[in-house]
Amino acid sequence: MDNQTIGKSPKFIDNKWLLPIILATVTLLTSGLLMFSHAITADKIAAIETANKLDSLRRLIPNEMIDNNILNDSLDIYEPLLLGHRQKEVLYLGKKNNSITVMAVPVTARNGYSGDIELLVGIQIDAQRNGKITAVEIISHKETPGLGDLIEARKSDWLLQFPGTSLQQPIEKNWRVKKDLGAFDQITAATITPRAVVAAIKQALLFQQSFMLNQTTTVESKS
Repeated sequence: MDNQTIGKSPKFIDNKWLLPIILATVTLLTSGLLMFSHAITADKIAAIETANKLDSLRRLIPNEMIDNNILNDSLDIYEPLLLGHRQKEVLYLGKKNNSITVMAVPVTARNGYSGDIELLVGIQIDAQRNGKITAVEIISHKETPGLGDLIEARKSDWLLQFPGTSLQQPIEKNWRVKKDLGAFDQITAATITPRAVVAAIKQALLFQQSFMLNQTTTVESKS
């Protein structure tokens, strides 16, 4: 036996490979943790948005207007042109004596200052099938804190100007902010965001009008 090998441990890994292996292992573990963290964060965000939506429904569809379960009476809709949808959304229908009395319309304002603004618009339906706003809820947005985010009900009363409005009051051409010679207040130093929301609410009313017209046509064709 060579005397030089006595008392020395076997050399399993050449030192020149040791650092790359350690770096590769750390990188793999870090990537895995980031992916896991992203999955958990995405799930949490989705759960929060769902909870916000259900909470909003209670304000959009008052109990005295319905005698049905709105979660059961819902429809999947996809209206990218009229309502700005980027994916399938849920339309909630409130009924009384089996007639639609109110609905919560999901609409996406794609032209917000910082991206999409997701809304739910409550619309009461009268005997002539005309629609009137019950309430408007902002579900999600990325607007500027202190400016565009004042569209949120918890941060200002800006949304309170919409309940009771319709395509008749104000008339359709006046569904704009006052800066654009319309009927609705804007937010100081943040015109783009209110402009997008006002237009989106108008689109929800136009959808309701079209939806109820289609319902009437369907009923008449069956009779």
